[in-house]
Amino acid sequence: MSDVKDIAEVGGAALTPNQRKQFEAVHSLLLPLNKEILIMPNAAVAEIIPYTEPDKVNDAPEWFLGHLNWRDRRIPFISFEIASDGEPGKLHKSCRIAVLNTLNGNANLPYIAVLSQGLPSLQLVRPNNIQFADAPVEQRQSIKAYVNLNGIAAIVPDIDELESRILGLHN
Repeated sequence: MSDVKDIAEVGGAALTPNQRKQFEAVHSLLLPLNKEILIMPNAAVAEIIPYTEPDKVNDAPEWFLGHLNWRDRRIPFISFEIASDGEPGKLHKSCRIAVLNTLNGNANLPYIAVLSQGLPSLQLVRPNNIQFADAPVEQRQSIKAYVNLNGIAAIVPDIDELESRILGLHN
């Protein structure tokens, strides 16, 4: 099914029927990982910042890289590849950090930082240029959907699930 309203919902935007009718396109970002690409609505990304070394956390899972100080906040920093059982990339000078808005309005976790292997690219998602793709046989955590946008295979991250996993580290 190739429908922008479904992509907006998958990306975390809960839309009313009237809002769905108004959507003809969703401004989105393609965020490069090691061997994959994340796609998310532009509004889900608060900022792209240069890579900085995080404050490490003892006894944290491998996917939890530590905490970053961003705009006078301490935010969790993760590797999506490791969190989703993918193949992690290496740190290099073109790495960036995508600061994502969380979706549940939790004042304790308004943002999550994700490692990117380069600069994201802007894409306009329309009903005629995106299709849901079949999921691979192996199930992976933190992935909401697989899509194909203009011939580019991309992953829609499950921000809710990532948020729950991060909050679970503090309990």
